[in-house]
Amino acid sequence: MSVAVSIVFTGLCALVTDGGRRPAQVLLVDAKAVGEVRGVTLPEHAPTLVAALSTLANPEASGPTRVVTAWPGRGSAAASPPSRGFGIPEQIGIWDLAGSEVRIRVQGREAGGVELYEPPQGKSSWPRPPRDLLDPAAWRDLRFVPDMSTLAGDGRIDPALMSADDGTEAVLPPRVAARVHLGDGRLEAVIPSQKVFRDSTFEFGAPGAEPKLRQAVTDAVRWSLETEATAVVIEIVPVAGGSVKRLVLAPNAMPHDLFISNLPAENVLGDAHHGLSEEEMAALHFGAYYALLLHEPAEKPVPRLWLGTGDRKATGNVGTTLCPPSRFTRQ
Repeated sequence: MSVAVSIVFTGLCALVTDGGRRPAQVLLVDAKAVGEVRGVTLPEHAPTLVAALSTLANPEASGPTRVVTAWPGRGSAAASPPSRGFGIPEQIGIWDLAGSEVRIRVQGREAGGVELYEPPQGKSSWPRPPRDLLDPAAWRDLRFVPDMSTLAGDGRIDPALMSADDGTEAVLPPRVAARVHLGDGRLEAVIPSQKVFRDSTFEFGAPGAEPKLRQAVTDAVRWSLETEATAVVIEIVPVAGGSVKRLVLAPNAMPHDLFISNLPAENVLGDAHHGLSEEEMAALHFGAYYALLLHEPAEKPVPRLWLGTGDRKATGNVGTTLCPPSRFTRQ
């Protein structure tokens, strides 16, 4: 029996990849440290890891920050038992990742680098949304994650934000709330979590400039790994010192599904945030990525709904703030 594990990343997450089966890192952006984008202070974001305690071999020793109860099919914790047909409630662990490095240890296996999923030629709809908007396989193309090399002309991450892949001299500089190391496995895009975005095409442009890119965008990325190892251990290491938390994933007939998010810590839209529309807030969130570049450009394209196709009738708010990951390189 093997260990199959996947982690879905959502929110302000900078994917730092170089291809060629090399290690990758995911930087969870400290929006508060970034400060202002276009004169507006970004809301604080909360980097967290979420997993069902039933999926762990050491639930009691894993040390979650808090535990909530959820019913299958609801997608969130509930305060009272659901109606008939929702199944048995389970305990969901939530780990605060702020100030931590996350490392994934595969017992008895050397890291072989991260594979970046590329669909067979002619099999991707990119830059357009897939014809079948509800088909998860149609969204696997990593190009649905905006690439800073295309948008800024130079997608190199500021090396001061990175740490060594072997764990030496780990620090978390300003702008980075947490860092996740990926030494193996595969990265691919995931169907957008919000249905309202699945038929949308966004254009990326700066005020007064021609759009640099038009494409469909997802707000989620999946890292996955399957191994014959005896266990996979996820370590949460506080950089400033403190107890290391370990989540042990043992061989199982079912995959271990975990989630890492870096989304706004509270609802600050509308009147509480200068009356900005949710589309404007999405643009401001994405603008934080330019503060991570080695060379911050003068022109900083941000996403907005492109209505040229006539597919959408909305002209303002789109329902929920889009807070997508973006891709960077080391070199």
